[in-house]
Amino acid sequence: MISSGRLNRINFYRILQQIWANRGISRISIAQQLNLNRSTVTKVVNRLLEYGLVVTTGKYHGKPGVGRMATALEINSNFGLVLGIEVQTDFFRSLLVNLEGKPLESETKAFRKGTDILEDELVNLINAAKLRAESEGIPLLGAGIGLSGIVDPYAGTILHSNSLKIDKPVHLKEGLCQRTGLPIFIENDANCCCWSEIAFRANKHNNFLAVLGEFRMVDAIENRKKGVALGLGIVIQGKVLHGDNYTTGEFLSLFYDNKKPSHNQFSITDEEALSLPDNREVLLRVFNELARNVSLLVNCLDITKIIVTGDFSRYSEDFEPLLKLEIQRNWIYPTVKNCVIEFPSDESQAVSFGAAGLFVCKLFSVPDMTDQTDEEIGCILLKKLNPR
Repeated sequence: MISSGRLNRINFYRILQQIWANRGISRISIAQQLNLNRSTVTKVVNRLLEYGLVVTTGKYHGKPGVGRMATALEINSNFGLVLGIEVQTDFFRSLLVNLEGKPLESETKAFRKGTDILEDELVNLINAAKLRAESEGIPLLGAGIGLSGIVDPYAGTILHSNSLKIDKPVHLKEGLCQRTGLPIFIENDANCCCWSEIAFRANKHNNFLAVLGEFRMVDAIENRKKGVALGLGIVIQGKVLHGDNYTTGEFLSLFYDNKKPSHNQFSITDEEALSLPDNREVLLRVFNELARNVSLLVNCLDITKIIVTGDFSRYSEDFEPLLKLEIQRNWIYPTVKNCVIEFPSDESQAVSFGAAGLFVCKLFSVPDMTDQTDEEIGCILLKKLNPR
Protein backbone atom coordinates (compact mmCIF):
# COMPACT_ATOMS: atom_id res chain seq x y z
CA MET A 1 0.00 0.00 0.00
CA ILE A 2 1.30 3.43 -0.89
CA SER A 3 2.41 5.50 2.09
CA SER A 4 0.79 8.86 2.89
CA GLY A 5 4.17 10.56 2.60
CA ARG A 6 4.70 9.26 -0.90
CA LEU A 7 1.17 10.18 -1.91
CA ASN A 8 1.82 13.74 -0.70
CA ARG A 9 4.98 13.91 -2.81
CA ILE A 10 3.12 12.64 -5.86
CA ASN A 11 0.34 15.19 -5.42
CA PHE A 12 2.95 17.92 -4.94
CA TYR A 13 4.40 17.13 -8.35
CA ARG A 14 1.07 16.58 -10.02
CA ILE A 15 0.22 20.15 -9.04
CA LEU A 16 3.60 21.49 -10.16
CA GLN A 17 3.30 19.65 -13.47
CA GLN A 18 -0.12 21.20 -14.08
CA ILE A 19 1.32 24.68 -13.58
CA TRP A 20 4.22 23.87 -15.92
CA ALA A 21 1.97 22.44 -18.65
CA ASN A 22 -0.78 25.09 -18.35
CA ARG A 23 0.73 28.54 -18.08
CA GLY A 24 -1.60 30.92 -16.25
CA ILE A 25 -3.70 28.21 -14.61
CA SER A 26 -5.57 28.94 -11.35
CA ARG A 27 -5.67 27.03 -8.08
CA ILE A 28 -9.35 26.27 -8.64
CA SER A 29 -8.68 24.78 -12.08
CA ILE A 30 -5.84 22.66 -10.72
CA ALA A 31 -8.11 21.25 -8.01
CA GLN A 32 -10.81 20.46 -10.57
CA GLN A 33 -8.47 18.85 -13.10
CA LEU A 34 -6.65 16.71 -10.52
CA ASN A 35 -9.69 16.01 -8.35
CA LEU A 36 -7.94 17.37 -5.26
CA ASN A 37 -9.19 19.43 -2.34
CA ARG A 38 -8.66 23.15 -2.79
CA SER A 39 -6.91 23.27 0.58
CA THR A 40 -4.37 20.69 -0.63
CA VAL A 41 -3.70 22.68 -3.78
CA THR A 42 -3.39 25.95 -1.86
CA LYS A 43 -0.93 24.41 0.59
CA VAL A 44 1.32 23.08 -2.19
CA VAL A 45 1.10 26.29 -4.25
CA ASN A 46 2.10 28.36 -1.23
CA ARG A 47 5.18 26.18 -0.77
CA LEU A 48 6.09 26.60 -4.44
CA LEU A 49 5.63 30.37 -4.23
CA GLU A 50 7.86 30.54 -1.15
CA TYR A 51 10.50 28.43 -2.89
CA GLY A 52 10.42 30.73 -5.90
CA LEU A 53 9.75 28.05 -8.50
CA VAL A 54 6.22 29.37 -9.18
CA VAL A 55 5.05 32.99 -9.50
CA THR A 56 1.66 34.70 -9.77
CA THR A 57 0.99 36.55 -13.00
CA GLY A 58 -2.25 38.50 -12.63
CA LYS A 59 -5.75 37.18 -13.11
CA TYR A 60 -6.80 33.87 -14.64
CA HIS A 61 -9.12 34.23 -17.64
CA GLY A 62 -9.52 30.56 -18.47
CA LYS A 63 -13.15 30.30 -17.35
CA PRO A 64 -15.76 32.89 -18.34
CA GLY A 65 -18.42 34.05 -15.88
CA VAL A 66 -19.09 36.50 -13.11
CA GLY A 67 -17.45 36.88 -9.74
CA ARG A 68 -13.91 37.43 -8.58
CA MET A 69 -11.27 36.22 -11.04
CA ALA A 70 -8.71 33.74 -9.71
CA THR A 71 -4.97 34.43 -9.57
CA ALA A 72 -2.98 32.94 -12.44
CA LEU A 73 0.11 30.82 -11.78
CA GLU A 74 3.13 29.93 -13.88
CA ILE A 75 6.66 28.62 -13.56
CA ASN A 76 9.31 31.21 -12.73
CA SER A 77 11.38 30.87 -15.90
CA ASN A 78 14.37 32.53 -14.23
CA PHE A 79 14.38 30.24 -11.18
CA GLY A 80 17.50 28.70 -12.69
CA LEU A 81 19.28 27.94 -15.94
CA VAL A 82 19.84 24.62 -17.69
CA LEU A 83 22.75 23.62 -19.91
CA GLY A 84 22.24 21.41 -22.96
CA ILE A 85 25.32 19.82 -24.55
CA GLU A 86 25.72 17.94 -27.82
CA VAL A 87 28.78 15.70 -28.16
CA GLN A 88 29.81 15.43 -31.80
CA THR A 89 32.73 13.48 -33.26
CA ASP A 90 34.98 16.55 -33.31
CA PHE A 91 33.25 19.27 -31.30
CA PHE A 92 30.90 20.11 -28.45
CA ARG A 93 27.91 22.36 -28.92
CA SER A 94 26.36 23.83 -25.78
CA LEU A 95 23.28 25.94 -25.15
CA LEU A 96 22.24 27.73 -21.97
CA VAL A 97 18.47 28.19 -21.57
CA ASN A 98 15.98 29.22 -18.89
CA LEU A 99 13.14 26.96 -17.74
CA GLU A 100 10.92 28.30 -20.52
CA GLY A 101 13.43 27.21 -23.14
CA LYS A 102 14.60 30.70 -24.04
CA PRO A 103 18.19 30.44 -25.38
CA LEU A 104 20.57 32.75 -23.54
CA GLU A 105 24.02 31.70 -24.73
CA SER A 106 25.49 29.17 -27.16
CA GLU A 107 29.01 27.94 -27.71
CA THR A 108 30.85 25.53 -30.01
CA LYS A 109 34.14 24.08 -28.84
CA ALA A 110 36.54 21.76 -30.67
CA PHE A 111 36.90 18.19 -29.40
CA ARG A 112 39.86 16.46 -31.02
CA LYS A 113 41.69 14.61 -28.26
CA GLY A 114 39.72 11.35 -28.12
CA THR A 115 37.16 9.82 -25.81
CA ASP A 116 39.64 9.12 -22.98
CA ILE A 117 39.24 12.71 -21.78
CA LEU A 118 35.53 13.05 -22.59
CA GLU A 119 34.58 13.37 -18.92
CA ASP A 120 37.27 16.00 -18.30
CA GLU A 121 36.13 18.09 -21.25
CA LEU A 122 32.48 17.93 -20.18
CA VAL A 123 33.35 18.90 -16.60
CA ASN A 124 35.17 21.97 -17.91
CA LEU A 125 32.18 22.95 -20.05
CA ILE A 126 29.69 22.53 -17.23
CA ASN A 127 31.79 24.34 -14.63
CA ALA A 128 32.37 27.24 -17.02
CA ALA A 129 28.62 27.50 -17.62
CA LYS A 130 28.04 27.40 -13.86
CA LEU A 131 30.31 30.42 -13.39
CA ARG A 132 28.62 32.34 -16.21
CA ALA A 133 25.19 31.64 -14.75
CA GLU A 134 26.26 32.70 -11.26
CA SER A 135 27.69 35.95 -12.65
CA GLU A 136 24.15 36.70 -13.88
CA GLY A 137 22.75 36.00 -10.43
CA ILE A 138 20.87 32.88 -11.59
CA PRO A 139 22.07 29.40 -10.56
CA LEU A 140 22.80 26.62 -13.03
CA LEU A 141 20.37 23.84 -12.07
CA GLY A 142 21.98 21.04 -14.05
CA ALA A 143 22.71 19.75 -17.53
CA GLY A 144 21.56 17.34 -20.19
CA ILE A 145 24.00 15.72 -22.63
CA GLY A 146 23.12 14.20 -26.00
CA LEU A 147 25.38 12.01 -28.13
CA SER A 148 25.25 9.41 -30.87
CA GLY A 149 25.09 5.79 -29.80
CA ILE A 150 23.37 3.40 -27.40
CA VAL A 151 22.81 5.12 -24.07
CA ASP A 152 21.29 3.86 -20.83
CA PRO A 153 19.64 7.15 -19.79
CA TYR A 154 18.74 5.92 -16.30
CA ALA A 155 22.27 4.92 -15.31
CA GLY A 156 23.83 7.65 -17.46
CA THR A 157 26.05 5.11 -19.23
CA ILE A 158 27.25 5.10 -22.84
CA LEU A 159 26.96 1.44 -23.83
CA HIS A 160 28.23 1.75 -27.40
CA SER A 161 28.99 4.51 -29.89
CA ASN A 162 30.37 3.86 -33.35
CA SER A 163 31.14 7.51 -34.02
CA LEU A 164 32.96 8.02 -30.71
CA LYS A 165 34.75 4.65 -30.92
CA ILE A 166 33.20 3.44 -27.64
CA ASP A 167 32.80 -0.34 -27.60
CA LYS A 168 32.52 -0.97 -23.86
CA PRO A 169 30.40 0.83 -21.24
CA VAL A 170 31.49 4.30 -20.19
CA HIS A 171 29.86 5.27 -16.89
CA LEU A 172 29.69 8.99 -17.52
CA LYS A 173 26.94 10.34 -15.27
CA GLU A 174 28.32 9.44 -11.85
CA GLY A 175 31.67 11.15 -12.39
CA LEU A 176 30.10 14.26 -13.89
CA CYS A 177 27.66 14.65 -11.00
CA GLN A 178 30.39 14.22 -8.40
CA ARG A 179 32.84 16.60 -10.06
CA THR A 180 30.36 19.37 -10.90
CA GLY A 181 28.03 19.05 -7.92
CA LEU A 182 25.05 19.16 -10.29
CA PRO A 183 22.42 16.70 -11.52
CA ILE A 184 23.35 15.49 -15.02
CA PHE A 185 21.37 13.41 -17.54
CA ILE A 186 22.78 11.53 -20.55
CA GLU A 187 20.67 10.64 -23.58
CA ASN A 188 20.88 9.50 -27.21
CA ASP A 189 21.03 12.51 -29.54
CA ALA A 190 17.93 11.63 -31.60
CA ASN A 191 15.92 11.11 -28.42
CA CYS A 192 16.97 14.58 -27.30
CA CYS A 193 15.08 15.96 -30.30
CA CYS A 194 11.95 14.39 -28.80
CA TRP A 195 12.55 15.91 -25.37
CA SER A 196 12.70 19.46 -26.74
CA GLU A 197 9.32 18.90 -28.37
CA ILE A 198 7.83 17.68 -25.08
CA ALA A 199 9.45 20.34 -22.89
CA PHE A 200 9.31 23.55 -24.89
CA ARG A 201 6.78 23.29 -27.69
CA ALA A 202 2.99 23.11 -27.58
CA ASN A 203 2.89 19.56 -28.89
CA LYS A 204 -0.59 18.08 -29.44
CA HIS A 205 0.61 14.72 -30.72
CA ASN A 206 1.02 11.71 -28.41
CA ASN A 207 2.72 9.59 -31.07
CA PHE A 208 5.46 11.35 -33.00
CA LEU A 209 8.80 10.72 -34.60
CA ALA A 210 12.00 12.80 -34.60
CA VAL A 211 14.34 12.31 -37.55
CA LEU A 212 17.88 13.54 -36.84
CA GLY A 213 19.91 13.63 -40.03
CA GLU A 214 23.41 15.09 -40.17
CA PHE A 215 26.31 15.37 -42.61
CA ARG A 216 29.35 14.83 -40.44
CA MET A 217 32.51 12.88 -39.69
CA VAL A 218 31.34 9.36 -38.93
CA ASP A 219 34.52 8.24 -37.14
CA ALA A 220 35.98 10.16 -34.20
CA ILE A 221 39.52 8.75 -34.10
CA GLU A 222 40.51 6.76 -37.15
CA ASN A 223 39.56 7.00 -40.82
CA ARG A 224 37.88 10.37 -40.40
CA LYS A 225 35.38 9.85 -43.20
CA LYS A 226 32.72 12.36 -44.01
CA GLY A 227 29.28 10.77 -44.26
CA VAL A 228 25.63 10.93 -43.38
CA ALA A 229 24.41 9.97 -39.91
CA LEU A 230 20.78 9.21 -39.13
CA GLY A 231 18.99 8.54 -35.85
CA LEU A 232 15.32 8.25 -34.93
CA GLY A 233 13.56 9.29 -31.75
CA ILE A 234 10.17 7.69 -31.14
CA VAL A 235 7.47 8.92 -28.76
CA ILE A 236 4.50 6.67 -28.01
CA GLN A 237 1.64 7.89 -25.83
CA GLY A 238 3.68 10.91 -24.82
CA LYS A 239 6.71 8.92 -23.64
CA VAL A 240 10.12 8.61 -25.26
CA LEU A 241 10.62 4.97 -26.21
CA HIS A 242 14.01 3.52 -25.22
CA GLY A 243 13.47 -0.23 -25.50
CA ASP A 244 14.70 -3.00 -23.22
CA ASN A 245 18.25 -2.65 -24.58
CA TYR A 246 18.08 1.12 -25.14
CA THR A 247 18.45 0.63 -28.89
CA THR A 248 15.10 2.03 -30.06
CA GLY A 249 15.74 4.39 -32.96
CA GLU A 250 19.06 2.90 -34.06
CA PHE A 251 18.77 3.01 -37.83
CA LEU A 252 20.10 0.93 -40.71
CA SER A 253 18.28 1.22 -44.00
CA LEU A 254 16.33 -1.79 -45.29
CA PHE A 255 18.24 -1.21 -48.53
CA TYR A 256 21.72 -1.32 -46.98
CA ASP A 257 23.88 -3.80 -48.86
CA ASN A 258 25.87 -6.01 -46.47
CA LYS A 259 27.85 -7.34 -49.42
CA LYS A 260 29.16 -3.82 -50.02
CA PRO A 261 29.66 -2.49 -46.48
CA SER A 262 30.20 1.22 -45.98
CA HIS A 263 30.60 3.67 -43.11
CA ASN A 264 27.11 5.10 -43.55
CA GLN A 265 23.62 3.74 -42.88
CA PHE A 266 22.22 3.83 -46.42
CA SER A 267 22.78 1.94 -49.66
CA ILE A 268 25.10 4.66 -51.02
CA THR A 269 28.84 4.08 -51.15
CA ASP A 270 31.42 5.91 -49.05
CA GLU A 271 32.51 7.78 -52.16
CA GLU A 272 28.96 8.96 -52.75
CA ALA A 273 28.64 9.93 -49.09
CA LEU A 274 31.70 12.17 -49.48
CA SER A 275 29.81 14.18 -52.10
CA LEU A 276 26.97 15.06 -49.72
CA PRO A 277 25.16 17.35 -49.36
CA ASP A 278 26.25 19.06 -52.60
CA ASN A 279 25.49 16.12 -54.90
CA ARG A 280 21.74 16.55 -55.41
CA GLU A 281 21.25 13.21 -57.15
CA VAL A 282 22.76 11.28 -54.22
CA LEU A 283 20.94 13.49 -51.72
CA LEU A 284 17.55 12.70 -53.26
CA ARG A 285 18.36 9.01 -53.24
CA VAL A 286 19.08 9.21 -49.50
CA PHE A 287 15.85 11.12 -48.86
CA ASN A 288 13.80 8.68 -50.92
CA GLU A 289 15.37 5.70 -49.16
CA LEU A 290 14.72 7.25 -45.75
CA ALA A 291 11.12 8.10 -46.67
CA ARG A 292 10.44 4.48 -47.61
CA ASN A 293 11.89 3.26 -44.29
CA VAL A 294 10.02 5.84 -42.21
CA SER A 295 6.67 5.25 -43.92
CA LEU A 296 6.44 1.75 -42.44
CA LEU A 297 6.96 3.09 -38.91
CA VAL A 298 4.49 5.92 -39.40
CA ASN A 299 1.69 3.63 -40.50
CA CYS A 300 2.38 0.71 -38.15
CA LEU A 301 2.69 2.90 -35.04
CA ASP A 302 0.03 5.46 -36.02
CA ILE A 303 2.55 8.30 -35.94
CA THR A 304 0.76 11.63 -36.45
CA LYS A 305 3.75 13.96 -36.54
CA ILE A 306 7.31 13.89 -37.87
CA ILE A 307 9.92 16.44 -36.80
CA VAL A 308 12.91 16.57 -39.15
CA THR A 309 15.93 18.03 -37.34
CA GLY A 310 19.65 18.49 -37.78
CA ASP A 311 21.08 19.22 -41.22
CA PHE A 312 18.11 17.52 -42.90
CA SER A 313 15.78 20.28 -41.69
CA ARG A 314 17.27 22.59 -44.35
CA TYR A 315 15.84 20.46 -47.16
CA SER A 316 12.10 20.61 -46.60
CA GLU A 317 11.33 21.28 -50.28
CA ASP A 318 13.11 18.09 -51.31
CA PHE A 319 12.31 15.79 -48.41
CA GLU A 320 8.72 16.61 -47.46
CA PRO A 321 7.10 15.60 -50.80
CA LEU A 322 8.96 12.27 -50.71
CA LEU A 323 7.82 11.61 -47.14
CA LYS A 324 4.19 12.35 -47.95
CA LEU A 325 4.31 10.20 -51.10
CA GLU A 326 5.82 7.15 -49.39
CA ILE A 327 3.59 7.38 -46.31
CA GLN A 328 0.49 7.38 -48.49
CA ARG A 329 1.87 4.66 -50.76
CA ASN A 330 2.47 2.44 -47.73
CA TRP A 331 -1.05 3.11 -46.35
CA ILE A 332 -3.41 0.13 -46.70
CA TYR A 333 -6.71 2.03 -46.58
CA PRO A 334 -8.36 4.24 -49.26
CA THR A 335 -8.39 7.25 -46.92
CA VAL A 336 -5.68 9.89 -46.75
CA LYS A 337 -3.12 9.20 -44.04
CA ASN A 338 -2.70 12.44 -42.12
CA CYS A 339 0.74 13.11 -40.68
CA VAL A 340 2.06 16.55 -39.83
CA ILE A 341 5.65 17.11 -41.00
CA GLU A 342 7.71 19.93 -39.49
CA PHE A 343 11.20 21.24 -40.20
CA PRO A 344 12.35 23.41 -37.24
CA SER A 345 14.70 26.22 -38.21
CA ASP A 346 17.10 25.75 -35.26
CA GLU A 347 18.83 22.75 -36.82
CA SER A 348 22.29 23.51 -35.42
CA GLN A 349 20.97 23.51 -31.85
CA ALA A 350 18.52 20.62 -32.17
CA VAL A 351 20.40 18.19 -29.90
CA SER A 352 21.70 20.69 -27.32
CA PHE A 353 18.26 22.31 -27.07
CA GLY A 354 16.72 18.88 -26.63
CA ALA A 355 19.28 17.89 -24.00
CA ALA A 356 18.24 20.95 -22.00
CA GLY A 357 14.61 19.94 -22.55
CA LEU A 358 15.40 16.51 -21.12
CA PHE A 359 16.52 18.09 -17.85
CA VAL A 360 13.42 20.30 -17.67
CA CYS A 361 11.13 17.31 -18.29
CA LYS A 362 12.85 15.39 -15.49
CA LEU A 363 12.39 18.33 -13.13
CA PHE A 364 8.64 18.48 -13.75
CA SER A 365 7.99 14.74 -13.87
CA VAL A 366 5.71 12.94 -11.43
CA PRO A 367 7.17 9.93 -9.55
CA ASP A 368 5.51 6.57 -10.10
CA MET A 369 2.84 5.52 -7.61
CA THR A 370 4.96 2.71 -6.19
CA ASP A 371 7.38 2.27 -3.31
CA GLN A 372 10.24 1.23 -5.55
CA THR A 373 13.56 3.09 -5.83
CA ASP A 374 13.02 6.29 -7.78
CA GLU A 375 14.83 7.72 -10.74
CA GLU A 376 16.14 11.21 -9.99
CA ILE A 377 13.10 13.15 -11.14
CA GLY A 378 10.61 15.54 -9.63
CA CYS A 379 10.97 16.19 -5.90
CA ILE A 380 14.06 13.97 -5.68
CA LEU A 381 15.78 16.11 -8.30
CA LEU A 382 14.47 19.36 -6.81
CA LYS A 383 16.22 18.64 -3.51
CA LYS A 384 19.58 18.41 -5.33
CA LEU A 385 19.36 21.74 -7.11
CA ASN A 386 21.66 24.59 -6.21
CA PRO A 387 20.29 26.52 -3.21
CA ARG A 388 19.13 30.00 -3.96
